[in-house]
Amino acid sequence: MTKGIETKDLTVGIGDEATKDSIVVANVKKFLRRGDAVSSSPFFGTKMVIDLGGRESIAGLRYGIPGMRVGGTREIVISPHLAYGEVGIPGRVPANALLRCEVELLEIREHSALLPQDWLPGKILMLRRCQDANDQQPGWTFTVNEDGNSSLSFLQKVQGKQQGQARLSQVPIPLEAEESASLIRQAMDLPKQIPEECVGWNSGFIDMQKGGLTIKDNRDGARCLVVHVLECGKNVCLFGVHEDSPKLLDSGFYKSIERLIRPRLSPDPSPT
Repeated sequence: MTKGIETKDLTVGIGDEATKDSIVVANVKKFLRRGDAVSSSPFFGTKMVIDLGGRESIAGLRYGIPGMRVGGTREIVISPHLAYGEVGIPGRVPANALLRCEVELLEIREHSALLPQDWLPGKILMLRRCQDANDQQPGWTFTVNEDGNSSLSFLQKVQGKQQGQARLSQVPIPLEAEESASLIRQAMDLPKQIPEECVGWNSGFIDMQKGGLTIKDNRDGARCLVVHVLECGKNVCLFGVHEDSPKLLDSGFYKSIERLIRPRLSPDPSPT
């Protein structure tokens, strides 16, 4: 057994056995030492596709899953150096945190490509505000799943470091499913409600500058928020909307978004 992890089989599966080179699909629930759950992905929930022979997942999972059989569940306790180390995940996992994972092995695959069934059911909204180096307002991405599993990601300036350095913070924002579904519907309705301020992604009028740090309408130079709705990994709609549009700013949709994300865009966010 690898030093730095402890494993305990809760249920022994009867399916195929995972090896150190397998590609597996698993439900993975993560907890901190005190029992707090680490928020799951708004795209995939607790499901993960893990290449045990690669480096995309934390080492503790790659080392702790081999030997499991499909249908089995295992508890894996992971030391910080095999989890998220001295950095952690700002807003989610503290620095030097011990991690306890409950892993249910669902499947062994021959490839790591995502399949439609890997995504959470329902629609997912991604609302993104871009930020360049001269922009005083923060950039952020607000991701909303119909089931309420939602989160806010943004770059946070690191105190005491050289100017311009930042780290990515991710803050969970639990929502009622009804509110999430309403936000997604309202986002999809924006091109009907304010068509003059919305720009189709394939219209030829979207101007992506500096590698996507700013998104503009090239007809008038207006900066745009990116509105992206997906279902099972496929695009439902994708467009830009003028971020300074009075009609957008006065809409119930935008006021709801502001109410949810503005308190979290603070120098030292914490999970809610």
